[in-house]
Parts: sequence; structure tokens; C-alpha cells
Amino acid sequence: FLVQTCFNSAELMEDQLLLLLESLEEKIVPQQLKLVRENTSHLAQNEGGKDLLSFSQEKEQELTIAIVEMSGVTLQKDGSVVCMEDAFPALAALCVSLYVLCVLNK
Repeated sequence: FLVQTCFNSAELMEDQLLLLLESLEEKIVPQQLKLVRENTSHLAQNEGGKDLLSFSQEKEQELTIAIVEMSGVTLQKDGSVVCMEDAFPALAALCVSLYVLCVLNK
């Protein structure tokens, strides 16, 4: 018998996986996880996203912006975050991946 869920499984794109590897090397995965968790919970509650976390180096912020934008999230010039309607599954997949990397990296 078939069990259905309301959550559509999404996979990360190969480019996102490469950026995650680079993020792991830069040791910014915990910061990225915090950002994605906050925005995923706001999206699930049909609220707007929160401001992008500040990173100590421009490279770290660029990596994070690239990963998040590949998940269907647009980062505005004022620092606010706008999620596309169908971004939740991709953001959830990113959140899970970041969480697993954090756990494995301890």
C-alpha cells in the first residue's frame, strides 16, 4: 500500500553540492544552516524571509548567496529574502544537507 506525504522530495543540484563542499572547507556550514532554517520556517508559515546573516568575509557571503539562490530564494539589495512559491522543497533539501554536514563535521 502506498503512503503519500505532502512533502515532495527535492534533490540538490550538482553545483549546490560543489558549493557545499567549499562551504565545508570554509567552515561556514553552521551559519548557512541557521540562515536556511530561519527562512524555511518562515516560508512554511507563509511569512516573508528574514535578513541575510552577515558573514565575516565576502567570499563566505557569496558562497551562501549562490547556494540559497539555487534553491529558489531571491536575496534583495536591502538584505531581505524573498522565497518563490515552490522553493520550500529545495530549501528543505538544502537544510537537511547542511544539518547532516554539521553533525558529521563535529
